[in-house]
Amino acid sequence: MYVCIAGLVLTMNAYREVARRGLVVVDSKTGRIVAVDRVENKGMYICDEVYGGEGYVVLPGFVNTHTHIPMIILQGVGSGLTGFNWLKRIWMAESRLKPRHIYIASKLAITLLLENGITTFADHYFYEEEVAKAVEETGVRAVLAKAVIDFSDYAPRHTLEDSVNFAIEFNGYANGRVSSMIGVHALYSCSYETLVKAVSYSEKTGFRIHMHFAESLHEVEYISRNYGTSPAKLAEKLGVLKTHPLLAHSVYLDDEDVGVLSKYRPCIAYSPFTIMNWGQAIARVRELVDRGIDISIATDGPVTDGDFSVFKQMKLAMAAQSSRYLKPTVLSAREVLEMATIRAAKCLGLEEKVGSIEPGKYADIVVLKPSKARALWLQDDPFAAVVMGMDSKCVYMTMVNGKVLYHQGVFKSIDIDKVYEDAIEARREILELA
Repeated sequence: MYVCIAGLVLTMNAYREVARRGLVVVDSKTGRIVAVDRVENKGMYICDEVYGGEGYVVLPGFVNTHTHIPMIILQGVGSGLTGFNWLKRIWMAESRLKPRHIYIASKLAITLLLENGITTFADHYFYEEEVAKAVEETGVRAVLAKAVIDFSDYAPRHTLEDSVNFAIEFNGYANGRVSSMIGVHALYSCSYETLVKAVSYSEKTGFRIHMHFAESLHEVEYISRNYGTSPAKLAEKLGVLKTHPLLAHSVYLDDEDVGVLSKYRPCIAYSPFTIMNWGQAIARVRELVDRGIDISIATDGPVTDGDFSVFKQMKLAMAAQSSRYLKPTVLSAREVLEMATIRAAKCLGLEEKVGSIEPGKYADIVVLKPSKARALWLQDDPFAAVVMGMDSKCVYMTMVNGKVLYHQGVFKSIDIDKVYEDAIEARREILELA
């Protein structure tokens, strides 16, 4: 059975081709894209279902490279705090989490991901087996890491061996829609011994490390006081950087640190809203990109971000970088859209599967239906029109693996009313106990 999607297609392929009257043909049985053609050639295909048309925009699904989706159940906790003070408040609430809370919260969070056109997310949290279960049931794609924290009296405790065993067991889960990484919380929250062992496990197993990195002034001060160096230099000394890790944030870097990262070229998950809302600095993204480091767009968790909007993060990424370097359009709209699609897929090791609309890749696709006012300049500069002019309200349909999971406000694999009721009860239980 073929599903056909018509509209202005931003393929995000190697040539960043734009098909202005495009047609994407999907084999719903295999979940893969069969052809990217022109709408005039629709008669060549037997289209059992047709979506989109004139005035629609077709994109690869957004790839969110760093989040903690179960934290949706803790929204509002830690408001007004930053750095280690925020963490202490959050960890105290997290001490009351049970696996069933994680499962319920994950299903609710996935509805918000789909509303925002996010088809793949990288999660870094506790009891990730429950997140994997939610991923399997809802049909989305994910790269999961069970988080390890040594220095907390409250947060759920997983050992490094727990994280590695999870990565081994769940890699390829949900018919291949789940991939895995080793979850290390941060340089400041894990012991030196744990960090060294994580590097060893990563080298032995091939699983990459997903961790927070250089995200706050508190972290920089802690690393300087305890290790006499910067986060970047400590990561190099430990061997973390040679494992090609996924580093969330990477805000506090001096010139030497930028040079250190450029030697190893780790992937960086950039979440400008979270960090700036925390009252922290603006990352040196333009310089990192110019050094050949892959930067991807991420929302971070729903406690600090609020709404999982990649659109919001893309807009702010452009504005923040222009503000930092005192020059307009330091990051172009096309670059930022790459960071939310094909470059993000590369950061998760999925660039051969998703991140662009090309024959043979999985059909992870988002279709936008902008209002006429938002579409006025779409033909002139489609990249800028999408990044600067559109938002989650424009998301008409979200498809993963050739299956429509969200269409015109309706979730195809989730009973949103039931999930919401369960989440309200779970949140009440957690906050009362905390």
